[in-house]
Amino acid sequence: MQAGTKIEATVIIPSYNQKRYIFDALNSVLTQETEFAFEVIVVDSSQDDTAELVREKFPSIQVIKLTQRAFPGAARNFAIKEAKGRYLAFTDTDCIVDKRWLQRLVESHRQGYRVVGGMVRNGTPFSIIGTLDYLLECSDLLTPWETTKKTHFGTGNVSFDRQIFTEHGPFADQVKGSDSLYTRQLKHKGETLFNQPKAIIWHRNRTNLKRVFRNQYELGIGAAMSREKFAQKGKILIRYPFLILFLPFFKIAAIADRLLRYSPIDFFKFVLLSPLAMVVLSVFAFGFAKGRREALKRRTADKN
Repeated sequence: MQAGTKIEATVIIPSYNQKRYIFDALNSVLTQETEFAFEVIVVDSSQDDTAELVREKFPSIQVIKLTQRAFPGAARNFAIKEAKGRYLAFTDTDCIVDKRWLQRLVESHRQGYRVVGGMVRNGTPFSIIGTLDYLLECSDLLTPWETTKKTHFGTGNVSFDRQIFTEHGPFADQVKGSDSLYTRQLKHKGETLFNQPKAIIWHRNRTNLKRVFRNQYELGIGAAMSREKFAQKGKILIRYPFLILFLPFFKIAAIADRLLRYSPIDFFKFVLLSPLAMVVLSVFAFGFAKGRREALKRRTADKN
């Protein structure tokens, strides 16, 4: 990029102990085919040498090194303050983006949409555990048509007009779920969420069952904390905790319904994997119960 070139978009990637994945992700971002200039910002809070290696291999990338671990929302907020682009696109270290990904997002912004999300595809199709992880986490991000009826996006594949953050503030600082929480809040406030299925990424899923359990546990914690603090679907689980026992069944039904509408092939895969999915979602429910307890303790402490 030549000095003085106007930067149209900024790609923001948070990183925490992702040295094994981040370089493939960055290669896919830096080889984007666009008709405009863009910059890339990595916010790294790892305790290893990831930041130094990124600077050495990709000198054009701006690296923000944090001395303590930052949850994804907080890491993204640091980058937002430094970004120069009019449009701020987000992806993750475990994602590979299509060569026209950023171009498709910006084209949608230029049509007048201030929040744009895209298609998430399975980056570990030959792994049973990886496919299960994908279906559990990404079933609501597989909409294969353009629509403004989405309720939320994930920051593996989403872009915002930077004015969104000026008007609505930053991401929440919590272990998981700050991305879907933020876009759900935007929807509630009247912002339009536009789904552009041609903006494609591949999510490299967890292929180790222990890591899948840990992720679902943390997702459960984040889901409960979000629902305790904000008016979201499922808040009844905070008021009536005995319903958490049925949470795995609720989630199984919701995921199956989405897959049947969006991707029948993935629906049949999910049916085959449903016994294991029920076990994994039970861990999500345990996380939700813990998140509920922590959120209620925090609310009590704030009152005192």
